[in-house]
Amino acid sequence: MEKEQPFENLFGQVTVKKRLNFYLEAFEATSLCPFLAFIGAKGLGKTEFARQFAHQLHNTDGSRRPFLELNCSTIKNVEQFFEQIFIPLIMDNELTILFDEAHELPKDLTNAFLTVFNTEKVTTKELHWRDGVYPFDFKKQTFMFATTESDKIFPPLKDRLTTIDFEDYSYEDLAKIFAAQCEDIDFSEDALRELAKTSRGNARSCVMRGRDVGLYCARKGEKIFSSLDLEPFFDQLGVLPFGLTATEMQLLKILRRDGQCSLQMLAAKTGLSRSAIQRDHELYLMRKNLLAIDGKRNITNEGVHLVEEHHKREQATMDAYLAKLDAEDAHRWAEEDKLVDKS
Repeated sequence: MEKEQPFENLFGQVTVKKRLNFYLEAFEATSLCPFLAFIGAKGLGKTEFARQFAHQLHNTDGSRRPFLELNCSTIKNVEQFFEQIFIPLIMDNELTILFDEAHELPKDLTNAFLTVFNTEKVTTKELHWRDGVYPFDFKKQTFMFATTESDKIFPPLKDRLTTIDFEDYSYEDLAKIFAAQCEDIDFSEDALRELAKTSRGNARSCVMRGRDVGLYCARKGEKIFSSLDLEPFFDQLGVLPFGLTATEMQLLKILRRDGQCSLQMLAAKTGLSRSAIQRDHELYLMRKNLLAIDGKRNITNEGVHLVEEHHKREQATMDAYLAKLDAEDAHRWAEEDKLVDKS
């Protein structure tokens, strides 16, 4: 049987794959792995790469090492971690542990981890807390972390971790993810490319959009998706250029209409909080070079062009809709005239 290749079903992230394969080979030789921190924006595959990395680790007897995934928002304090997680599940066991959403680690547990993960050259560590002694054996236990907000991880803890940085996917990689998500659908190359452009540069969006494509094709009763399907698909699902949200398009329209605005002014005009605008919308608009911030918020030339083209498409759609209504009215009046004539 051909040996399973790590990450062969995951697209893109070439540098990440190289580094993780290096650590897998090092683990086979030493039974040790650095404390890895998977860092990147939402939807880039951090957790999936961590899971598949863990899937490749084996115990000393050759069996596959068990994997424990923890969402740090569910860990309330250091006492809960040691009493409910460490003692029954981790201590003395061969295990891989992933702390997902690592920026949510409680402060007292973070402080404890400063001692645990300050290993220097040793492979074991004991943490003395209250009246207990908690042994960590890094040949038995592999610890990993993942987060979208590395700036919120306590810097001394972050310094003890080995960072694995994720980057945006290319349109080519995103197209491959789309195709893999919809294996039974025959795509044209141009359709795949345009779909990829709406995926916001991440794999998760591809998976979600791929499900919609599957439903669209099932609805029309044909497992083919060509460039002719793009306009009706985008129209029916409200897919905007670059995969923008309706709120992001609203922000651009406000800036196009009113000129530069402060963050407070945008919050007042949209009804959103300042933090929601910054966290959920501005970063992506800046990445696509549609928005610039220089004290105040300004729409770029690219943003102006996008808004104007979108307005033209909206106007054309409305004109077509009104023309359809006029045609239906004309047909109805013609039918009524025929009935009058017959009478």
